[in-house]
Amino acid sequence: MQIKRYQKVIYVVVLAIAILWCAGILAAPLWAGEQGFKGIVSESIYSFYSSSCHQLESRSHFLGEYKYGVCSRCTAIYFGFLLGVIIYPFVRKLNNIDLPSLFWLFIGVALMLLDVALDLLDVQKNSFVTREITGGIIGVILPFFIIPGIIRVFYEFFLPPNVIPRK
Repeated sequence: MQIKRYQKVIYVVVLAIAILWCAGILAAPLWAGEQGFKGIVSESIYSFYSSSCHQLESRSHFLGEYKYGVCSRCTAIYFGFLLGVIIYPFVRKLNNIDLPSLFWLFIGVALMLLDVALDLLDVQKNSFVTREITGGIIGVILPFFIIPGIIRVFYEFFLPPNVIPRK
């Protein structure tokens, strides 16, 4: 089956969103403390990311004297996601709408939950390294579910039933 234009467009849109999302993480501290437009944008970025991340200073990386837009685990998730999106077409075809085994998603989530649970139970304190590894793993895995999922939704909502690819 040939890769269609809309499959490429969906991929490029997901890639562009991932790039912009990661750029915001770095733009927030880069423009923090600035006057005028850059300062307003920085404050807006921090505020935007605060809805999905605790942004604790003790768990965040810094660019100069200002913390990233999100904590270290979220940074790893988002940059891992970007990496996963970049490598996606080298691992799977864009016209493949079959989702991978949920085993992979379960493993990624389980590792992250284990890291959190061990920390909460005072068995083993997590660190920047464990938060980044577990976040990065889930981040890289997610595009392999999201990209074919979006393409499949596009098929089902925007293409006539006789055009939808079948196995």
